[in-house]
Amino acid sequence: MKLLGSRGARIGSTYLAMFFFLIVTLYPIFWLLSGSLKSETEFFSNVWGISADPQFSNYVNAWVRADFSTKYLNSVITTFSFLCILIPVNCCAGYALARVNFRGRKFIYLLLLLGIMMPAGVLAMPTFNVVHEMGLLNTRSGLVLVYVAQAISFGMFLMRSFFISLPGSLEEAATIDGCSRFQAFRKVMLPLAIPGITTQIIFSGLAVWNEYLRANLLIRSPELQTIPLGMASFANQDNVNYPEMFAALIMAIIPVILIYLLLQKTFVKGVTAGSVKG
Repeated sequence: MKLLGSRGARIGSTYLAMFFFLIVTLYPIFWLLSGSLKSETEFFSNVWGISADPQFSNYVNAWVRADFSTKYLNSVITTFSFLCILIPVNCCAGYALARVNFRGRKFIYLLLLLGIMMPAGVLAMPTFNVVHEMGLLNTRSGLVLVYVAQAISFGMFLMRSFFISLPGSLEEAATIDGCSRFQAFRKVMLPLAIPGITTQIIFSGLAVWNEYLRANLLIRSPELQTIPLGMASFANQDNVNYPEMFAALIMAIIPVILIYLLLQKTFVKGVTAGSVKG
């Protein structure tokens, strides 16, 4: 009986802790949603409560004020172009670092680790100078290339770890059956790496979707600005309309939440599988 009682207490405390972290995680989103439906007067008079008279017009006003149609399109094009370049490069490079023996492999791996540890702020001015010299300042292609260059280190590290965790016997079996190394990679290893690719899409795609520093540094034309730059337009005003700003934040995070919900199972597999071996 004592064992059952102690086990029940542990289970109860575990569920209590999970419930606590659930509230801590979800309440800011609930507060953001509630604040986006208030008028300016109600926002300050009833900061933490639920709106008594929902103002859905805040979403329309925020969409128009921040020019969200243009910002959304720019963010989608930038993030999609970034992933279309990053994923193939990192899959091939990660496979090579994990499975192919060549001179300098460990040195390249150490450089990757150095790239991960380098703060983005340190690279801001050198990045600006390079992009300016290349004539890509204030262009979407310049912004995408900068994103790719600074995300390759983490992506290669992630895919290398994932390919190392896959059984080598599968590749050997494909080679015995007559596949070349590239065919074994494309037909056997790459499909098994889908969870790792999904993990990279979520991590890297989310980072680009929310990125502000480099976009603000390299983009000046309003027609090329992304969602984070559009969000900054609210903070730069003398009189900040917080309900409209909250509405804009809700509209900005909806695509991220939807994509995560769609890829959740594959994402969890990628995180756990990629951590089996180093």
